[in-house]
Amino acid sequence: MANAHDRLVNVVRRSKLYVPVNREKFVAKAWTRGADVIILDLEDSIAPADKASARKRVKDVIPLVRQGGAEVQVRINREHEEEDLEASMVPGLDGVMIPKPESAEEIQRIDRLVTWLEQERGFPAGTVYFDLIVETAAGVVNIDAIAKASPRTAQMNIGQADLSVSMGFPRLTAMNFEQYFYAENRLLFAARAAGVQAHGLGAQNGVDFTDISQGREAMVAACRRAQWLGFTGTSLIHPGWVEAANEGFAPAQQDLAMARKVKAALDDAYAQGKGSVNVDGRMYDVANMKHVDYILARSAAVARREAEKATALAGPKGA
Repeated sequence: MANAHDRLVNVVRRSKLYVPVNREKFVAKAWTRGADVIILDLEDSIAPADKASARKRVKDVIPLVRQGGAEVQVRINREHEEEDLEASMVPGLDGVMIPKPESAEEIQRIDRLVTWLEQERGFPAGTVYFDLIVETAAGVVNIDAIAKASPRTAQMNIGQADLSVSMGFPRLTAMNFEQYFYAENRLLFAARAAGVQAHGLGAQNGVDFTDISQGREAMVAACRRAQWLGFTGTSLIHPGWVEAANEGFAPAQQDLAMARKVKAALDDAYAQGKGSVNVDGRMYDVANMKHVDYILARSAAVARREAEKATALAGPKGA
């Protein structure tokens, strides 16, 4: 199981694309979309009458959507969590997305069940990670304990749609900031304190991840603003957002170029016994070097992830 530093820096899950497990045309194309993670959905996108049949498809769908090098998660139903986990804990599963947690005890109960299934099915211990979607007022109030409830938890985000129901909010993208600022910021601090990645687009007015009509440039800008706030990726229901998320949640080229320039200047200053240096009219010191090192390490991690996906995509053609 990755330590906190690896989770925050080296684990790259910029784009997580929801795919209804029972929609064959979506499943067939999912691996070509370029997402870092495919979320096979058993929850909101599956009609109540289709839950049981959808569950049976997971074991056959996982190898199909893995072809492009994406990790695979399954979003379970809380009211059917045991049945969903029984069906999902098969070879190729990387993570479990857990919706609507409201207490640490709920996460710990699911952790015990996953641990038992790992043992029963011969999984290496601790290989399946958790991705949490906090979607209720109670979940937000208890978010610190929820974030620390299990060492399996690798990332978490606020589910704004269901939180709006819990809070009685109308869904107005013009009021996203006012409505979700508190919850999204609670998430950021709770996640960081627990060594967990915070995911989502944050509280940004006029931003709706279900809408691709605003255009690619606006999408990249929304993802970049979220990254500047401390988010490292987001969940998406439309493949049109994938490329924008991959770009927006990676260090921008101008930031990377400046990081390299500052690092070279600081390394030279340290060699001369100096603790700070002037670069383009600004002073940089040890604290700046830590941020520079993060940008460089994150960029390297993104490059490795892209190389992994490229290798996977080339595999079937060269076979």
